[in-house]
This record gives sequence, structure tokens and C-alpha cells, in this order.
Amino acid sequence: MSDYILGIESSCDDTSIALVDTEYRVIAMKTVSQTSVHSLFGGIIPEIAARNHIAWIFPLLRSLLDEAKISLSDLSAIAVTTHPGLVGSLLVGVGAAKGISAATGIPLVGINHLEAHIASASLNRKSRPQLPFLSLIISGGHTSLIEVKKEGIYTLGATMDDAAGEAFDKVAKMAKLGYPGGPVIDKLAQKGDASRYKMPKLLTSEKYKHSFVFSFSGLKTATQRFLKNDDIDMPSLMAAFQKSLFELVERRIIYALKHNKYKALVVVGGVSANSELRERMERVSHRFDTALFLPELQYCQDNGAMTAAAAIPAFQTKQFADFTLDAAPTKREIYG
Repeated sequence: MSDYILGIESSCDDTSIALVDTEYRVIAMKTVSQTSVHSLFGGIIPEIAARNHIAWIFPLLRSLLDEAKISLSDLSAIAVTTHPGLVGSLLVGVGAAKGISAATGIPLVGINHLEAHIASASLNRKSRPQLPFLSLIISGGHTSLIEVKKEGIYTLGATMDDAAGEAFDKVAKMAKLGYPGGPVIDKLAQKGDASRYKMPKLLTSEKYKHSFVFSFSGLKTATQRFLKNDDIDMPSLMAAFQKSLFELVERRIIYALKHNKYKALVVVGGVSANSELRERMERVSHRFDTALFLPELQYCQDNGAMTAAAAIPAFQTKQFADFTLDAAPTKREIYG
């Protein structure tokens, strides 16, 4: 009989609950997005996000169990995102998980949201990344290059200002393209000619040439200047913006692959759904003969399935949490 892990994700504005077995197969998943609500404000309002999590989390759980035709007693563990994220949103998920655990005796596993994204690339796959591997987490809240070894998980570099997804959202807002910005810019860019606009080549000075850090503030400023013109070719401008951003990402990954021996490249997070980024990563992995792991598109955004998947190693070694489990808005330093 399979062991089933319930995953609860509420770190930001998506309420998501999923059932995953210990072979990383997604049995069922239910997600409610708040995008239509927060798009009215051009960004996420934390209090509104938390209130909507409260409204949806238990109806989603009932719907999930009904679809999977199982009961709470069939669960082997409950995994919940504890950090990082919006603290009000996180507390809803953690409170729900602890309540279910207290009522049923099902063990708890607290999950780091970044580790969950890394685990998303293993969902519904027969193989998983072999150690050591390189992972790029690229989303609205994070742009980090991470090394995963037997000894632990280490951050090689991260953004010094906005995350990539945040840069997409801010540029889309400046261009009056709507929220969230990533999907609309990706779609527009496919119709444009990036060569029509000269964007800056990011972080090429000697100080940053051989580092793993990211910065997108200069790119936003350059895009904003072009937006002041009357005769904007919006698809081409978005193509140029996107190309410049991903050129920096690609340079960082190539530098890491040239100087270290990795068995896999794992690219995850909301921005990993972008078509240009996926094409670039395919080319890079082929160039370095490195196995590439990308999540299925439905698992790029925050979801309960990745939370459950991240709990599988802890479940297998019986590393469970007690009822002191709590939420934290910032990253706890498990990364070196």
C-alpha cells in the first residue's frame, strides 16, 4: 500500500492542497488562485491574501479527499510550508496542518518553500536529480543559484535587489500590461524583435564578472526610459527586456557549470514557466551534457504538490515536527 503525504501551501496568495505518494506521483491537487483579486491593486495585499486562505483551505481539503476517494486516516504525513513567505498567509497553513495533526495523530513535516520548489522538478518523474546538482530558483520572490550536495544545500548567489519575477511584474505595471507580468510579457515577447531596443548587459564589470549575484534594477530603469517614447513597439521592447534578464541568468549558470562538476541542472519557480528561459536552459544543459530538470508547467507556481514532495525524505527518515512548529516570514538559514 502506498504512503500518502498531504501538502499544504499558503506562503503567498495561492491556496493549494495536494496529495502525493512517496514515488513523487501527484494523486490529486486543488488550488485557488487570488490573482484576479490582487490584480485590482497591481500586487499582493497581505491581509487580503491571509483572509482568503482562511476561507478556502478546508473546503479545498474536503474537495481533494473526495476526488482522491480517501479519508484523513489514509494519510501518512502532513507537510506544510513554514517559511519564507507572507507571515499571515503562512500562519493559516501551519495552523490548519497542526489542527489536523492534533485531531488525527498524523505526523507533521515543516517545509522550506525554496526546498519545495526544488522538489517540484521531481514530480511525476521516474528519475530525480542526482547529487551534486545545481539549482536555479527563479520566481516573484526569489532569484537564487543553489548548490545541492550530500553535505547540504548552499547558496552560491542571489539577487541584490528585485527577484526576476518581481522585475517582470514591475515592468508590466509600468507598461500597463496587467498583473501578473510574467505570462503577458512572455507572450508579447514571442511576437517581438529584441534587436530593436538596446538594453544594458547586466553586471559585466570586473567586480561582478566572476560572481553569482543578480541585479535587475538597471534593466527596469532602461525599460522605463523606452516606455516614455510615443512610438513604442511593445512586443519588441518586452522581448529586449526579457532577453537581457535571461542573458544574465544564463551567464551565471554557465559560469557555475564550467567551474564545478554537477550531475544535473534544476530550474524551478514561477519564472521557470517562461518559454525563452526553458529554451535557453535546454541549450545550456545540452552544451554541458548535464541532465535538465524542469517542473511541469502546472507545478512551476506555488503548489501543495511540491510541498508534499519536499517532505518525502523527512518522512522516510521519520524526521517529524512537534506542535512548536511555527511560521517565519524570512528564510531560516539552512543555506550555507
